[in-house]
Amino acid sequence: MSNQHFYFNRVVKLIKSSFLLVLLSCSLSLYAQQFDQAYLNWKAQQQAHDAQLKKVDDQYYLSRPNSQKSPSNSNHKGPSSSAQSSSSSALKVSLNSANAEQLQQLTGVGAKKAQAIIAYRNQNGGFKSIDDLKKVKGIGEKLFEQNRARLSL
Repeated sequence: MSNQHFYFNRVVKLIKSSFLLVLLSCSLSLYAQQFDQAYLNWKAQQQAHDAQLKKVDDQYYLSRPNSQKSPSNSNHKGPSSSAQSSSSSALKVSLNSANAEQLQQLTGVGAKKAQAIIAYRNQNGGFKSIDDLKKVKGIGEKLFEQNRARLSL
């Protein structure tokens, strides 16, 4: 009788553990389905957003690497034609009269460097030559050379 009782208890434990395994696999399967559905929803939203961006500018593509770095592409905010972007990169920026937004059109110049340029200009009564730009904290030789052709007094 004790052998039967022992085997009966083993069978009950086996059934319980099998039931738990089945329950666990069902819950994992349900979670996987929910995860897949959430991913598909996210992907649809991303594609819709990309489609909206493409409507604004059909040349704009998030994953395409930029072969030429230009200020108009670095902070793209709206439609622009290639004629506009080539003309904006050819415009000179006056170190003695440009505001922060205009200075940020220079390659590698963000809000902080633009403010530093304006502060230097205010403290020193303006730039005497474009080479004085290198005296501004954060403006090195490389950044200066990248923008030399676009600088004016």
